[in-house]
Amino acid sequence: MSRWERMRLELDGCAAVEAIVGFAHERAALMALACVVVETGPARVVLDVAGPEPLGGAFEMACRLGPAACLVPVVRCLPVAGDDEVEGGDGV
Repeated sequence: MSRWERMRLELDGCAAVEAIVGFAHERAALMALACVVVETGPARVVLDVAGPEPLGGAFEMACRLGPAACLVPVVRCLPVAGDDEVEGGDGV
């Protein structure tokens, strides 16, 4: 069983905003995570991410490393209040 986690990732310092947004969406899809862009700005991207807790941590690490064109120097991971659910082995 995996605990369902919701978090907000604030990525600051990457000048290639479009590259990091595309990278985040690709990695989220590979990990079966929900990923919504909340904010973009010069050298800033804010994402809301939800999915199994172990994959949330892996997603955060992937975003820290970023795509080849964009290493992200500042990453803040904040919990998002909501209904945490436990997902069983049967996918329910």
